[in-house]
Amino acid sequence: MSLKIVLLGYGKMGKELAQVAAEGGHEIVATYEIDEPLSSANAPAAVDVFIDFTYPDAVVDNVKAVAKLGKQLVIGTTGWYDRLPEVEKVVRSAKIGVIYSSNFSIGMNLFFKIVENAATLFDKFEQYDPYIHEWHHRGKVDSPSGTALTLGKIILSQVKRKKALLSKTSEEKIKPELLHVTSTRAGSVPGTHLVGFDSEADTIELKHTARGRRGFAAGALLAAQWIIGKQGLFTISDLMNDLIS
Repeated sequence: MSLKIVLLGYGKMGKELAQVAAEGGHEIVATYEIDEPLSSANAPAAVDVFIDFTYPDAVVDNVKAVAKLGKQLVIGTTGWYDRLPEVEKVVRSAKIGVIYSSNFSIGMNLFFKIVENAATLFDKFEQYDPYIHEWHHRGKVDSPSGTALTLGKIILSQVKRKKALLSKTSEEKIKPELLHVTSTRAGSVPGTHLVGFDSEADTIELKHTARGRRGFAAGALLAAQWIIGKQGLFTISDLMNDLIS
């Protein structure tokens, strides 16, 4: 299915999306810079779906603008999830389809499933202490990454002895019920996420390394095709469950 797509945010990720979309036979009908507001006055008429890779403070306004246009939306921006109830209300009222994710890479979403299964196993062995570390390029706007926080939530949902995330540097002893999530920002690293389970006897680590932005772009375009014709607010888990089943 060939789509007419508008890109909200035309930075490195937007340019990668445009290239992958063209290779897949899709048409990019308009692009907006990361700080360029969308409105009914400046939006093209013939659009199937908008894809948002902007910044956290812009997401809700973009959702409202797309809702007024009655179009579908894919959100790859992170850091706005505290306003999820507001977004869900707008989406339901407008009867549009929106899918969002902290990471649209198909490989990463399979990694989420692997980590969930591993955490379920390690929940039964209290001697293993889980942890998360992630590396990204120095220009990334959020820390820890939305993907690391998603991994943290997955572990919290399965490992009962962990009650909350600690995602900032600690200057004191870390309580055993906290799941420590740490970050490094340097150079041009596209993204690496490591989940570990450590004991006195051994350490077991699961690792996902992105080789570039192409995987994220391909996943976002897959989500754009999947959301066509749907109403409501969805996550990448809904898409993956659909594909796996």
